[in-house]
Parts: sequence; C-alpha cells; structure tokens
Amino acid sequence: MLSFRLIPFVLCLAVLVPPGLAQPAGPVTFVAMGDMPYRTEDVAPFETLLASINAGRPTLTIHVGDIKGGGTPCTDDAILRQRDYMDSISGAVVYTPGDNEWTDCHRKSAGRFDPLERLAFLRREFFGQARSRGRAPVDVLRQADMDPDHRFVVENARWSMGGVLFATAHVVGSNNNLDRKNPQAVAEYEARDAANVAWIGDSFVRAAATGAHAVVLAMQADPFLLMGIGGGFRNTLTAISDGAKAFGGPVLVVHGDGHEYTIDTPFYDSLGNPLTNVFRLEVPGADDIRAVRVKIDPAAPTVFSFEAFGPGKNPG
Repeated sequence: MLSFRLIPFVLCLAVLVPPGLAQPAGPVTFVAMGDMPYRTEDVAPFETLLASINAGRPTLTIHVGDIKGGGTPCTDDAILRQRDYMDSISGAVVYTPGDNEWTDCHRKSAGRFDPLERLAFLRREFFGQARSRGRAPVDVLRQADMDPDHRFVVENARWSMGGVLFATAHVVGSNNNLDRKNPQAVAEYEARDAANVAWIGDSFVRAAATGAHAVVLAMQADPFLLMGIGGGFRNTLTAISDGAKAFGGPVLVVHGDGHEYTIDTPFYDSLGNPLTNVFRLEVPGADDIRAVRVKIDPAAPTVFSFEAFGPGKNPG
C-alpha cells in the first residue's frame, strides 16, 4: 500500500451540503477504476476484477471512462454492455466518459461513427437522471440542473460522502476533442471546456463553503500526457490549480488515459510553485486489469492511502 502525508484542513460554514452517500464524517473509502476492458481477452479478468470489487462491498466506485478499446466498434450494444457491468457493482457507481466511447469513434476500426452522435447517446443512456449507477444508486447534483449556461452537460456531477466533496468533470483524452481541423469538434470542445472550468471552480468554492475536509475530482484524461501540446488541457489544469490553491486542503485528482498506476504531486500554481496539497492518482488500465482502493482519513498522518488490487497484467 502506498501512503502520503498531507496536513488536514477544515473550514466550517453553515451552508447546504450537496446530496450524496449517508456516511458519518471520518475515514472515507472508495474504489477507482477505468480504461478497461479493451480487448476480448480482457473480459474474463475484468469480470474477475468486478467480483473482487463486489466482495469488498464498496459504498462508492468511480469509473473514469474508456469503457472499451479505442479501436473496437462503438456500437450501441458494446457501450450498453459496459453500462450493465456498472449496474452490477455493489454500492453506487459514478462514471465520467472517456474518449474511446465517443471522441475516437470516427476511426475506421471503431465503425466510423459520428463522435457527436455517440456523445449524445452516452448522455441519454448513462446520464438521463441525476443519479449514479450501481446496485445502490444515489442522487448527485448535475451541472446541467444547476447552471443554465451549461445545461447540456448532464454528465458533470457532484456529491458528498463523509465530509469529502466529490466531483466529476468531462475531460477526455485525444486532446480533449480539440481538433483544430474540425470546426464541429472545436465548437464542442469550447462549450464543454467552458462548462468544465466553471464546474471545477465552483466545486472548490462549494467544498470550502460546506467545510469539506478534502476534495476528490475525477476525469478521464491525463492532462499531462501531451505535455501541453495541442492545448486541450490548459484550461483544465488552470482551473484545478487555482481552485485547489484557494481551497487549501487535501485534493485528489483521479484519472486514467495513460494506463500507468501513478501517484504523485504534479500540479503547480500560476507562479510555478508546487501544490503539495494536490495529489494525482492515475488508475491502471489496458492490459493491467486492476482497480485502486482509496482511503481518505483526515485524522491519520497519511490523509490519502492507496491499494491496487485485481488480476494484474494480462498479456492476452
């Protein structure tokens, strides 16, 4: 198990707390996963992983997207099969989309689907209600229901659990769909990017206002993977850094995309100073069929602790 030390920070104000899972303040545990199953040969170990997750009876699982391989067909059946898997998981499952299930569906190997049509399909089939998925779904706050300027972003969600504010932001790989040669993609990116920036910033404000002792933000993309090339993640990084610096307490950013199990502190403020209160967890994925159990305990010397579990590498 890997553990990291952060200084707890609590700001107490009497305001409305977002809906979420009924759990007293104190240690919070959840499971994080994503980027699987990519291949036919990954399905069996993936189902073994799901059985391991259910054996632990988690209250919450966060799925950071890429529910299929980027080169496999983006058919309705393939996507809805993964929705059924989510609904088979014990507890609540909150999902944020990845690029493999919509942005990259224009590829020949993926069936030459219209990415915007696939995005509309995901929003309709996965996010039709302000509820999580899983065997024990819970209510969430959706950006679409709270922000008239971004009413189309039904997938961005926020909820609380044991004094921790959780939020998802729809930030995906493939440069966040910012393809400057495609005007439709640019327009889609600009609208969703503006929504994400507003939602991330507001989530940190709400965390401080409700006295949350930590924030967990989940998204699909590794914003550092392209090292800034293409610009699709710049506004996201700024929103996270600015919001986390103002919040001041422990922050965990969970994402997939790179498929390398990683825990570090790569965030900096606008002046280039490291933000030591902001950790990033990149979940395993692709042929590494594992999930990560995360524990948040503000009273412990290690606020965040992590344990990867599951079948592991699958050579296929």
